[in-house]
Formats: sequence, structure tokens, C-alpha cells
Amino acid sequence: MEFDVFSKPEQHTVMRVLRTALRISGRLERRECEFLAAYAMITCAPIGPDELLPLSAEEVQGVVIEGERRRRRLVQLAAIAVLFNRPVRPASFSFLRSLAAHLEVHDGVIDVIHDLLRGRLWRMRLRVMRRGAGSLLVDAHAREGVVGVLRFIAGLWLGVAVNRDRLPHYKCLGLLPEGTLGREYWKHMTTVGFGFPGERRGIAESMAYHDVAHVLTGHDTTPLGEIQQGCFQGGNRRRDGFAFIQFAILHFHHGIQITPAAPPTVGQFDAVKVLWAIYRGARCPVDMTDQWDYWPLMALPLQEARARCGLLPPRIHWTGAATSQPVPATQAATASASSTSDDLKVAGAEFR
Repeated sequence: MEFDVFSKPEQHTVMRVLRTALRISGRLERRECEFLAAYAMITCAPIGPDELLPLSAEEVQGVVIEGERRRRRLVQLAAIAVLFNRPVRPASFSFLRSLAAHLEVHDGVIDVIHDLLRGRLWRMRLRVMRRGAGSLLVDAHAREGVVGVLRFIAGLWLGVAVNRDRLPHYKCLGLLPEGTLGREYWKHMTTVGFGFPGERRGIAESMAYHDVAHVLTGHDTTPLGEIQQGCFQGGNRRRDGFAFIQFAILHFHHGIQITPAAPPTVGQFDAVKVLWAIYRGARCPVDMTDQWDYWPLMALPLQEARARCGLLPPRIHWTGAATSQPVPATQAATASASSTSDDLKVAGAEFR
């Protein structure tokens, strides 16, 4: 899910939409300012007094965004801003629904937030799981047919050992030289106590990319690391990546259990880290979520594997006030991923 898709004339409108979705009136809190500043810095959108004015009901009806793809992306971005605040503000949701109706875009997240506000949590979970798990089941079927679907369900929800024939391949990764992707992945799995494909309480091989990507991106398995990884995958996925983002925010920020794989937590939406994770995923030329063959990378040094994948640096942090100069998206996108350092300075921002 890329979000730097808007034309320069549209960026002013996008910023005002996000500002209104965060809080339709009144003074913004510091964390809300950081959300806007992070988005502006990443996408080189303008941020000034004009962009910090909320849209009136009449102005919403005048919003013009060209193309169905851009309109849908704006609605999804506004939904992320609405979900940033916990609990969700009813007025922010009303704005989101009005915006979507005006743009003639209906995304499933609108029904999800509506259920959240009404306290219909089981219904909300079903919507989120249908959208997210549905795409994962499609992936499992594409990889192994009907057997892959059964393995996915048995591994994730029943804790059954699946893909047992593949277990020796994963165990052998521990014999690779120190510092290689394969060795680091093996250490990651054994240190945190996760099961490999083929082990009881492991996951199906169709989902193994998740922890391989954890190692490549540098996101740990704390709740903050998991929300970043989920949002990275959402940005990275070419087909309905928003399903991953929606899941990650609800599970790790709103504390609503969506998956049995991790306990839910609250308050983990760090605007700078989460928005950068989405952008970083979208800018990665390799879709790690869709039939990705990571095995040719396993014997490579970790930094070389990251360079092969075209990954941007893992963290972004800017010095100065929340309204500091934005980082041009073109510069951020072409930042050297082959550098052995995780630190990079661009246009007054520090990537680290």
C-alpha cells in the first residue's frame, strides 16, 4: 500500500483530510502533530498553517482527487488517522464516512470502525479476519493447493506440525556462517522460541516469510516491533496490503485480539515508526508477502541480503520541531540500501 501517490496540487487536500480525521475541531495534541509531520516529511507534502485547518462539512463536498486508486488510498489514509486515536472519536468516524461517500469509495475498514464504535467486537473481528486471512488462504492455495489451505489452518489455529518434510532445511540454517541471513533467522526463531515449519506450534511454510522479513527489516517481536512489521508488510503487499495494516493497528494498538499468534496490546501506534514502516514496505521492490523465494538469500551476509531486496534504512527520526522541512520522497526512495550503516541523513532528516 503505497501512499505517496498524490499529485502536488492534491497534497494540500490530503494534509487537511488527515488533520480533520485526527480531530475535526480544536487544537491538535502533540502526538497528532507528529502524525501529520511524519507523513509530510516522508511524502514531501506541505505542512503549514493552511494544512492544519480542518475541513468544514461544505469543504468535504468539494474535495477532488483524480482516479479511483488515489481516492481509495485517501480513504484508507484517513482511516489510519481515525484509528490513531484510542478510543476512536465518533466525530472523526463521521467525517471518514462522509469523505468516503463523497469520493464514492467504500473500503471494508469503514464497516470495521463502525462495529468498533458500536461495541460489536465479534462482528468486527470476523470482518478483519475475513479480509486478512482470506488473502493468506489464497496465498497458501497458490503455493500448495487445497493441502496448503489445510496446513495453514492446522498450523496457525490448531498448533499442528505441518510441512514436516521442510523442517530439516530450516534446522540446517543454524549451520550457516555467523552474520548470514539464514543464521540470523535461525537465531531469531530459536531465541524467541518460535517453531519452524514442520514443528509443533510452528506455522505453515506459506507464512514463514513473516519471520524471515522480521530479520531483514530489523523489527523485533515486541508489540512495537510487531505493529511495525505488520505495517511494513501492508505497505509491501501489492494486493490489498491495507488488510495487514488494519489488523496490526487493531491488534497492537486497540488491544483487540485478531490472531492467536500473539497477545493483543494497546498504545503501540508510534506515528513516525508506523508510517515509515508502511512507506518502507511500499518502496521495497520485492513483495515479500506473495510467493517470495527467500532461499537464495539465506547464505548471504545480512546486509547484502537487505541490499538485494532494496530495503530503505529501518528507522527515521528528524531533529527539530514537528514542522521541520520534509524529506523529498524521491531522495528517500533512492537512499542507498546497500550501505552497511543503518544511519543516513537526507535533507535535514536523520534515518537510523
